[in-house]
Amino acid sequence: MARTVDHEERRRQVAEALLRTVGRQGLARTTLADIAEEAGVSIGLVQSYFRTKSQLLRFGVDYLYKQAEARLWEVSEGAEPVRSVRDWLVRAAETLLPLDDQRHREITVWLEYLPATKTDPEMARLHKDTTARLLDALTHALDEGVRLGEFRLAPDTRTAAAGLVAFVDGLSIHHLVTGGDAFSRDAIRAALHAYLDRLLLAPESP
Repeated sequence: MARTVDHEERRRQVAEALLRTVGRQGLARTTLADIAEEAGVSIGLVQSYFRTKSQLLRFGVDYLYKQAEARLWEVSEGAEPVRSVRDWLVRAAETLLPLDDQRHREITVWLEYLPATKTDPEMARLHKDTTARLLDALTHALDEGVRLGEFRLAPDTRTAAAGLVAFVDGLSIHHLVTGGDAFSRDAIRAALHAYLDRLLLAPESP
C-alpha cells in the first residue's frame, strides 16, 4: 500500500532544515542543495514545494514568526496559570529573549533575515504584520493592567509596548553580537525584569 505523504509536515521539515542551515552558515551562503542535504531529501523534492529560493526563504521566516507567536500563546493557554497581568508581561517578554538554544538559533536566523525586509516587500509585510500583532497583545495587556489597578502608566500604552519590544530586541542583539558577562542569559533576563520594574510602577497610595 502506498504511504500517504503529509505535505505540511514535509514543508515543516524543510523549514527546520532551512533554519538550522542559515543559523550555522548564514543566509548568503545557504543554497537549496544545502537545505536538501540538511533535511535528508532531494533538491527536486524541495523544489516541488518551493519553486525558488525566495519562496523558501519567505516560508522559513513565516515559520520562524509562527514559532515565536506559539510560545506567546502558550503563556496564556499553557498549564502554568498566569497570576497577574505583570506576570503575563514578564513571561511573554522572556519568550522573545534567546534564553535557550532554540531561541538563540531562531534569533540568529532572524538577524540574517532582517535586512531582506528592506528589499523584499513580502518579507517586509511578514515582519510588519507580526510586529503589529505583538504590539496589539502587549498594548492590550498594559491597558488591562492599568484598568485593574496593578500599575500606572502614561496614557499612551502603545508607546510603552513599542518601547518594550525595542528593549527586548536590543538585549537579544547584544547577547548574540556583544556577549560577555554584561549580556549573558542571566544578565539579559535580569535587565528585562529591571526594565519592567521601572515601567510598571505600582499605583500610588491614596
